[in-house]
Amino acid sequence: MPHFNQNLGIKYFMPKKLIRCFEKDSYLFECSALLLSACFLVYIYPTTGLDKILIAPFFDVSVHRFPLKHQVFLEEFMHLGLKYCMVAIAMTSLVMALRANVYLHFEESLFSRLKNLVANPYFLAFIGMVISSSVVSILKNMSIHGCPKDLLEYGGNLPFLNLFEQLPGGVKAGHCFPGGHASGGFALMAFYYAFRDSKPKFAWVMLVIGLVLGFSMGWAQMMRGEHFLSHNLWSAWVVWFVLFVLFTAKKIIEKN
Repeated sequence: MPHFNQNLGIKYFMPKKLIRCFEKDSYLFECSALLLSACFLVYIYPTTGLDKILIAPFFDVSVHRFPLKHQVFLEEFMHLGLKYCMVAIAMTSLVMALRANVYLHFEESLFSRLKNLVANPYFLAFIGMVISSSVVSILKNMSIHGCPKDLLEYGGNLPFLNLFEQLPGGVKAGHCFPGGHASGGFALMAFYYAFRDSKPKFAWVMLVIGLVLGFSMGWAQMMRGEHFLSHNLWSAWVVWFVLFVLFTAKKIIEKN
């Protein structure tokens, strides 16, 4: 996510020592943002009831199902189409990195080419996309929470579970949290981290695109009864956290 901007009005409301600390190390600001957003998702958001409020318009009480689940645009384009589009972007990024650091520098040693490849921002973006979306996928496969369409109140057979609630005996795990589909769009934030030093304008554009696509893909899944908003918010947080850890580790390694 964005570095701390010393021109933000917030600096006028913060102690000078704290301001200097943020300006000196923007990673502290990002850590704080991650922590505060996690606290919001854990302690505040569940009390709002927004999950059920926002998904209610897409549920037909008369037939007890989500009528848009197999709607062509939502299923074929917003789900399958954008899913493969994200895969294509990741693979294109990898190809560009390979072309720039292997093919164009063929005369260099294998070690030198591999070293250049690992440092290439397109390769870093590819790795960031793969790892961040994979972490979300793993968490989803391990989760006990069900998708809206699978819950009892929406015509399914699974109970609604709060964030840290235990799975009741004899009940199957739902494997639906956090939102896997939205993570593909959020994973584009990897381009922000990979290019924020070399091409800051491009990095910001990709950050905005990643957020817009992630939430759009997540909203489409909500309309189909596949996810709650909280599933998508946690997907965004996990992707953000994983990318932050990966690229912070990269910076530390480079300095040492």
